Amino acid sequence: MVAYNIVFAGETGVGKSSLINLLFDLEVSPTSNDVLGVTGRRKRFVAVQDSDVYRLWDTPGLNEGTYGNVSTYQAMKELETLFKELELADGVHLLVFCFRFTEYLTTGLQRIFESLIASTHGVQVPIVAAVTHAERMKRAPEDWWSRTEPQRKEKGLIFANYACVSTLEDEDCPVTPGRRGKAKNDLWRLIKGHAKPLLPCGSLPKEVNVIIFGQAGVGKSSVVNLIAGRTIAEVSPDVEGCTMSSTEYRFVVGAHDFRIWDTVGLEEPVVGLNAYFEATLKAFQLIRRVAAAGGVNLLLFCMPGRRITRTIQSNYRLFYEMLCESKVPVGLVITNLEQEKDMEAWWMRNQGVLHDHGIKSVAHACVTGLPCHPDKYTLSRAAIYGLLTDCDRFGRYTMPPDDWFGKVVKNMKSLVVGAGLPKGEKLTQALVFTLRFEGEGC
Repeated sequence: MVAYNIVFAGETGVGKSSLINLLFDLEVSPTSNDVLGVTGRRKRFVAVQDSDVYRLWDTPGLNEGTYGNVSTYQAMKELETLFKELELADGVHLLVFCFRFTEYLTTGLQRIFESLIASTHGVQVPIVAAVTHAERMKRAPEDWWSRTEPQRKEKGLIFANYACVSTLEDEDCPVTPGRRGKAKNDLWRLIKGHAKPLLPCGSLPKEVNVIIFGQAGVGKSSVVNLIAGRTIAEVSPDVEGCTMSSTEYRFVVGAHDFRIWDTVGLEEPVVGLNAYFEATLKAFQLIRRVAAAGGVNLLLFCMPGRRITRTIQSNYRLFYEMLCESKVPVGLVITNLEQEKDMEAWWMRNQGVLHDHGIKSVAHACVTGLPCHPDKYTLSRAAIYGLLTDCDRFGRYTMPPDDWFGKVVKNMKSLVVGAGLPKGEKLTQALVFTLRFEGEGC
């Protein structure tokens, strides 16, 4: 899995948002026929193609004038900020300059192109042209492109390649069977063919170690299958498992070699004495396996799209604070959102509530794991890939061998309810006995 940043830019109303919808073949970005445009700030959409991730950035239109939704100055500043932020992270891998078809290229188009180039501040990035409203062409697109070459050279409009596309449906006037499918394929071919490569040929996949956790039945196995792009984890609505038991999966997706530990968390906010010993044993086993693999890059916390319970809070504390000492980034995966009209809307409504309950994350994905909702399933896969590629820059954390176990034992005592927990040296002796009885030397 390789991640590319693709920036769509151009004049207001040329159809940038429509092009992004075309690539998804879904209505993911609002569109408007209004000359004032609809995109007021940059927006990111994540698409998956051939196990690679494409972050598609829809930017405010240029040249709206004094009475537009976004002034040209604001739009320019938005572009400049986006380019600077992306260069500090993964870089910009392709700039798609969007403009509508006209018989003759105007000086206004030249000014917009020059403004766009200025906003990159000298960053070297391939630029391609996406020419919209191709249904108005009276001749073959290649003939028009060839005929306008002298105009492009004169005005400094230099592109690595182009695609002339229509975003109309096949049944729109003039009715043209296969028009939308061809446009989608042409645009993807343009992007894939010219996005600046990130990895040299023959590079080994990057190893990413992930602990995925949450209550039984929350949909962790479905999330593993979303990442793998195929069914590798058995999915059951009433899975039962002991606290901290885990299953390991390993698979390669694109440029990443994933090693994922699917782990059962707490079913209740507190545990009894026997469950405490069992959870401690399983925690020790899990961390030994993770340490042998070189440490953990990311915690994926799966929680259902419902109210925040004490059990959800306890699971977060157990893995993030107690096991990983608050040193491993957490990605939140909100599951069971197939009934939401817009899955991302759940996050907009609830992110403040999560923060108030002490649940913080570096990234999130709102998903459904049910393939019987094909459109939302496609968006879910894109969302989880977006989360993973956002987080793959973090280093690995390996639990310190000397005092880590003692800290975990002490911290997990706060989860125990009722009396009867041994104290001090007796607690240590009881835990050592349990580990040795299970064949886990310590």
